[in-house]
Amino acid sequence: MASKKRRQSKKIRKKADHGEHEALTLWDELSALKRDNEKLTKTFEDLQARLEDTEIHVNLLTRLLTTLCVEKLGMRVGVLKRLLKRIEKEAIRDSQILHLESLYNLPHHPEKKTSPTKRPKKGDPWEEIS
Repeated sequence: MASKKRRQSKKIRKKADHGEHEALTLWDELSALKRDNEKLTKTFEDLQARLEDTEIHVNLLTRLLTTLCVEKLGMRVGVLKRLLKRIEKEAIRDSQILHLESLYNLPHHPEKKTSPTKRPKKGDPWEEIS
């Protein structure tokens, strides 16, 4: 009977040790998640600050460009608005094309097509002269 009690007590100790091990593992995982959360929060705050700085720079550049176009280049405000709307539509179209290309993994095409070089025609009289 004493050996039976010893076996039972060993089983109880093993279960207790196993439960402590699970608790420690769970605690380690929880602390790792907290550290990851703190890193992500810091990264998010940094990105948010960079976004705000970028918005400020874009706003200043927009004002500078508007001032240059109206005051120095003599553009009318209506002409400038139409030009900006056209540029916006082209930018949206280009971004949609880039998005579709990325979806279908198509090779990137340059935005501006270069004009094809003119090849001399066969039987060009200038070739015979030189």
